[in-house]
Amino acid sequence: MSCDDALSHAVPAPALAPLVTVTRTGSTNSDLVDALTRDPAAATRQWPHLSALRALRQTAGRGRSGRAWVTPDDGALLVSVVLRPLVPSERLAWLPLLAGLAVRDALAPLAEGLPWRLGTKWPNDVVAVPEDPAAVAAVPGWAGTRKIAGVLSELVTAEPFENRADGRLAPDEVPAGRDEAPMVILGIGVNVGQEADDLPVAWAGSLRTLGVVDADGDPAHSAVTEAVLTAIGHQLVRRLGQWEEACGDVDAGDGILGRQLRAVLTTLGQQVSVQAPDGELGGLAVDVTPALVLRNQEGDTEVRAGDVTLVRVAG
Repeated sequence: MSCDDALSHAVPAPALAPLVTVTRTGSTNSDLVDALTRDPAAATRQWPHLSALRALRQTAGRGRSGRAWVTPDDGALLVSVVLRPLVPSERLAWLPLLAGLAVRDALAPLAEGLPWRLGTKWPNDVVAVPEDPAAVAAVPGWAGTRKIAGVLSELVTAEPFENRADGRLAPDEVPAGRDEAPMVILGIGVNVGQEADDLPVAWAGSLRTLGVVDADGDPAHSAVTEAVLTAIGHQLVRRLGQWEEACGDVDAGDGILGRQLRAVLTTLGQQVSVQAPDGELGGLAVDVTPALVLRNQEGDTEVRAGDVTLVRVAG
């Protein structure tokens, strides 16, 4: 089935609905993985495309590579979103960058008029870059950049389809509908009200440390958090819609989605070091495919996973 045919049968989904909120849990991503795999048929009804589970506090949150992530009470926005994108599975690797772009788009208006520029960092972070680097304490590997939000994308293995000989969609095949699409859980965490002493690492920041939320709580943390949640929902719908219309290829057509994604990716144009699963690599970050393309004396290398640190800030 073509992308146009699949989208013509898709019912437009509201932003993050249904939205379930719990006071406390271990991990919203783990809770959704359990729900989606325990009873897939029921999960399709209870957790449709763009449904979400939000926690006011997580005690066993997970970041990339299984890292633990615990937040103080009322310190962060914590939400996991169920996605069933109508794109070929071979293009799902774009999702962390695309989701990061959506979260960045949601937060950017809050930083207008402040001495920070919001962008993304490969592969799945939303960061704030100071307009005046000299005004911010430099952190090794990060310079003055501060991580404000993170995105964790997890593919949930779908059940085989009874009406298919091999039981699976081909990697380049477009799902005929949401029920046939791969299930992806998108975990999003935004640091909202934490003070500097509450943050776990020196390169982390929050909307409070940027100046969006005043030290006296004006505007109130809860109001900012609700506004951020609403904005993320709308931006996810917008960016996912563009991605699906492009059949998962961000450079298709006029390539505007790919250009917008790269324009806010602060990693590009920087000399970086990547701690990849098979060792450390270094070079100039020149592109994303969505793998990070590093250029050095040996040529261009695509890195598909790893932790990126700055070696030298360009410009």
